[in-house]
Parts: sequence; C-alpha cells; structure tokens
Amino acid sequence: MKSPVNFSPSQTVRLASGSLWLRLASLLALASFTVFRGGVGFWLPLIDFLGSAAVLALWIPLMGRLLRGDVVLTTDPRRGTLTRLYPWLIAYEGTLWLLFTLLPVVSGTFPEVNPVAAAVQVTISGVGVAVSFLIYLLSLRLMANPADATGRAQLGDLLNLAAALAAAMVVLNVIPLLGLPAPTLGDKLAYGLANATEAASWLLLRWALLTGNPENTAKEVG
Repeated sequence: MKSPVNFSPSQTVRLASGSLWLRLASLLALASFTVFRGGVGFWLPLIDFLGSAAVLALWIPLMGRLLRGDVVLTTDPRRGTLTRLYPWLIAYEGTLWLLFTLLPVVSGTFPEVNPVAAAVQVTISGVGVAVSFLIYLLSLRLMANPADATGRAQLGDLLNLAAALAAAMVVLNVIPLLGLPAPTLGDKLAYGLANATEAASWLLLRWALLTGNPENTAKEVG
C-alpha cells in the first residue's frame, strides 16, 4: 500500500499516534459531557468512556513501538497491565450492548421502530465490540513479531472494518432510528465527532501499519 503523500516512516508513525491520542481526548470529552448532562444511569457510559481512555493510554505507546519495529515482550509492565485490564472492559461493553441495545429490540420496548433499521443498529454496534476485541488480540500477537507481513495485513483488514463501523455509527448518532427519542444537538455533536475521530484514527493507523517497513522505520528512528 503506497502512501498518497511522500511521508517518511517516522512521520506516518507520528501521525497515527497523534490521531489515537486525539481519539483518547475525545473519549475524555465524552466523559465530561456525560457528567455535565447527568440523568439516570449516567455513570454506566461514564465508566465505559473512562475505561476506554485508560486502555488507549496503555495501548497507544505499545502500538507506536510496534509501528517502529520494536518487539514488545510479555514482561513489559504496560503490556501486562493492558492484558489484565482490557478483558474486563470488553466484557463491560458487551454487557452494555446486551442490556441496552439487543434486549430492548428483542423484547419490543420500541415497537414503533422499524425492525430492519433496529437490526442494523444492533448488528453495527455488536460487531463493533467484537472487532475491537479482535484488534486488541491481533495487535498483542503482532507485538511479538512486528515484521510479520501476514499479521500486519490481517490487522489492517480489521482496522479498515473498524473504521467503516465507526463511520456508520456517525450516521446512526446523527440520524436516529424513527420511533426513538430524537437526540439533542449536543448529543449529535458529541457522539458524532467522537465516532468520526475514531474512524479517522483507525484509518491513519492502518495507513502507518501497511505503508511502513518495520526494519526501515526502526533504522530511521534510531
């Protein structure tokens, strides 16, 4: 995959890392927005946003090392903390999806909502949780062998899918399903921008992953 602009390997790494840090900032902004808005059960998404931000703060430096061609051993303290924390986060996100996305549709809580549209939303959000988990697993495996071209290609495919899902969530957050309460302008801006930032960060990470030669990048940075 050739870069559309003549960026050096180290520059693509910095761009990808910068986009991920921006995504982390958007999660913290969502957490602040959730506290400001309040409401019943506001702490449920708040835990998700703060947990996701903590995981990203651990994962971003590790991905930077992977993109530069550095091996990250299982004994690395940051990787060890990430390995212990992420399964709990993904289990929590899966539980939220089950309780507040899947079950309301299955139980007919909103009978006036188009069932096809509801199925689309359930599928996109559910697949998004699963793809995030696969990205985590594959990236950890790749950290042990950053030069694995097959692993990089597989991770690149997952990142491409994750970007498409995040872009779809932008549409769902801005244009809600008929029959559901209309979101406020603040909700549309907050969640729409956060999903757009997520989609851009996945695409930039994929670009850096597939355009960079880990050996050349390591030499350049060194």
